[in-house]
Amino acid sequence: MHLIAEQLDLPIEITEVAFTEVEVNRLPVAERPRTALLRRLVREPLVHFLLAGTVLFGLATLFERFTDASTNTNRIQVSAPEIQRLREVWIRQWGRSPDSKQMENLINDYVRDEVLYREALASGLDKDDTIIRRRLVEKMEFLSQELASAIPSDKDLQEYFDQNRDKFRIPAQIAFTHIYFSASKRGSSAEGDAGRALAKLSSHGISSAELSSLGDPFMLQSEYPLQTQQQIKELFGEEFARNLFQLQPGAWVGTLRSGYGFHLVRILQKLPARVPELGEVRGQVLTDIKNHRLQTASETFYSKLRRRYQVDVDKAALSAVEAQRSAPSNNPGSPDATVPDVD
Repeated sequence: MHLIAEQLDLPIEITEVAFTEVEVNRLPVAERPRTALLRRLVREPLVHFLLAGTVLFGLATLFERFTDASTNTNRIQVSAPEIQRLREVWIRQWGRSPDSKQMENLINDYVRDEVLYREALASGLDKDDTIIRRRLVEKMEFLSQELASAIPSDKDLQEYFDQNRDKFRIPAQIAFTHIYFSASKRGSSAEGDAGRALAKLSSHGISSAELSSLGDPFMLQSEYPLQTQQQIKELFGEEFARNLFQLQPGAWVGTLRSGYGFHLVRILQKLPARVPELGEVRGQVLTDIKNHRLQTASETFYSKLRRRYQVDVDKAALSAVEAQRSAPSNNPGSPDATVPDVD
């Protein structure tokens, strides 16, 4: 120590005090490795990771215990909104509020349905069921259409009508009366009888009573108010409807053939096709614009969802199906079945 003091040019007293202080603060030899180990562990990243994982595991355990009551699949909670819903359904059906016994029965029925529903899901009964699959698809479509369910404004209706006027065009219409000659009753003379009756009508006036005696009773009407060509086609056939719309109001004409027989007809009124005003077809436009919005919303919703999925089609299986469809069938009941010639 004195040698060090001499080299540093320090007083002997100061040097003795300094070395005495170092000896006092120096740790015992046995404790030095333990302290160094702790310091290295504190600085080790792996130790930090293990500590963080332990803390997270503890928090997760506490959270699971805390939320166990609410996530318990064996617990059925009949909440206030559900009770109110059951009550409102009863009122809509019966027109009065349920008493305490009826309310108890409603809750019991709800619990029964919920129990059976959960057990069905747990048993996998919802898998590969076409009806359930279709129902879930419909619910998703309903969700996609909720935003489009708002009532269109008058401005919306007018704009849609202006853009789609041809869709609301009123087709040509005809009102007429006819005299019927039955082919099944008169046979081959039906058309000739109709021609002779037409000549009689043209030669002189005939009363209403005489008109009814000229032809045969008809199962439908003898006089029709304004009808479109499609409506007349559905009643009398395409040929009759096409020939009828080539006629003009005025005298009796004929003969026109239908699926029933032969007819003499007289056009009472004929209106050309036209585009109506919005007020005439407002209900139709309202229905049409709602359907258009729902369809657009549904397609937009699906397009967004579709982009999330990658679809892989088994091309080999598809080709095999196409080959089966195009190949001739050997089933006896099939129209493509090969029937052997019989001499």
